[in-house]
Amino acid sequence: MSAAQAAELYADALAGHPESPSMQQQLDQATYRLLRGTRWLALLCLIVPAAMINLFPSDDQPSPELPLPIGQRLWSIVIMAAIWAFGAWRRYRRLRTGTRLNLRSVIRRGRWARVVAAQSGWAMACALLMAGCPWTDLSGPRLLFWAGLAPMAATIWFDRNKAR
Repeated sequence: MSAAQAAELYADALAGHPESPSMQQQLDQATYRLLRGTRWLALLCLIVPAAMINLFPSDDQPSPELPLPIGQRLWSIVIMAAIWAFGAWRRYRRLRTGTRLNLRSVIRRGRWARVVAAQSGWAMACALLMAGCPWTDLSGPRLLFWAGLAPMAATIWFDRNKAR
């Protein structure tokens, strides 16, 4: 069962028995699973400017001449916006209002939920800096790429038990 389906199921059950702490806990866990998906969107957005710059060039494919033109940098930001728009629309479009409100509540109450939201935000800030700034060499974007990737990679598998 997907996280959205589980959240809706527990929200329906909680509507029938609003004082059930076990149902609230299950709804919180399903909502947290929904929130974890934002890290994957942020990771995709981190890869977009890395691919645009050809951050790790091979011998047969050199990196493009830096700094990249403004049009190319803006195009990568448009692609990142499209990733977030489609990802958010796909995941959150059919959620009931109570489930969406619970998402905000879980972020306020849960430490790991705030960590996940902060990781997504940090990765997006790094991706936007990689795409937006006119870099003249690859050291700055490489540092930003690893700075955006490291926090997510450090916890993405360790918090798997938090989502169950």
